Amino acid sequence: METNMNIRFIKKIIGSAITATIIIHTAIANAANLDDGAILAIYNQVNTFDIETAGLGLRCGQSAQVTKLAKMVQTDHTGVRQMAVDLANKMNVPRSLPAGRAAAAADHAKALGKLMEQCGKDFDRAYLAHEIAFHKAAIDAVNTVLIPSAKNAELVALMKKILPGFEHHLAETRRVARELGY
Repeated sequence: METNMNIRFIKKIIGSAITATIIIHTAIANAANLDDGAILAIYNQVNTFDIETAGLGLRCGQSAQVTKLAKMVQTDHTGVRQMAVDLANKMNVPRSLPAGRAAAAADHAKALGKLMEQCGKDFDRAYLAHEIAFHKAAIDAVNTVLIPSAKNAELVALMKKILPGFEHHLAETRRVARELGY
């Protein structure tokens, strides 16, 4: 009986991680057609997704390590989102999401719903798995699609400046997962 529950739980975590990857990689479906306004809109959407997920981590996390991590992620991504908004305003570029990003928003809502179904240690484990997959996918998308597609040098510089922060979030999330034995 316990083995079946563990298998179901592992499937939920894998599903959450896959959803996180889909949310990010939906951004690259039409990479060749991305202009700087679309890149900024995607960048802000992805940061907003993680701000929302971190808010859930703050409310539902059981361990102090998870809530501390969620607070850091929420604070950092809020700052990054504002920097991108400020740059977009400076560039005077309209931000519009490509059509495929509506699906990413729906996938994000589903991922949040799956996380909300968890509680206690199960929530912590699922949240950490989601954040690991999310940050891996975000780092990959920034490196392979968003930076190469950007035309504005300041936009490229901003993404390159922020990238180590995303990498730090990934490393910290992995560290917390190891500390908690997940």
